[in-house]
Amino acid sequence: MTSESLAQKLRRNLHLKEYLAELGALTGRTVYERELSGIEEVVATREAAQKFRIQQSDRVEIPFSGRRSERFDAFVRQLYEANPRRVSIWTPRTIDCGMIFAPSIASINFDFDFSINDDGIISFLTEDIADYLLLEFSESSDGGKILQVETGGAHWSPVAFEESNL
Repeated sequence: MTSESLAQKLRRNLHLKEYLAELGALTGRTVYERELSGIEEVVATREAAQKFRIQQSDRVEIPFSGRRSERFDAFVRQLYEANPRRVSIWTPRTIDCGMIFAPSIASINFDFDFSINDDGIISFLTEDIADYLLLEFSESSDGGKILQVETGGAHWSPVAFEESNL
């Protein structure tokens, strides 16, 4: 195991406070620095997850507010039933700060604020690196807030969120 470089430590310190706030919003609890994995584990997990680039995925665009719907809740329950393992939470700051696991996709608080991060991207990867959920949120050309929902992997790819579900 290698120790963090000075540049990695600086990036971690720069982003840590905001990252812990992101994770707190997504987990619904206070998250502490000591709970985060090392950067080596993040890099290894990211490399293992590269297999998803060649796998089929399903993607749909919904209003950002759609993540608060009963239909979205049902979609998340279907994901959980298909693969109930723990999920790592990924934001653009994960690579600098470390990752954390939530008990399952069903434990995630999807009622997060649009401004949770400037990049508008959050993803969840199952512990067995078999499935993922990618959320990308942005403003449309008419100023509306939209959410692109992508599922992939052996168990979650078949669980599609249909726009008609809203």
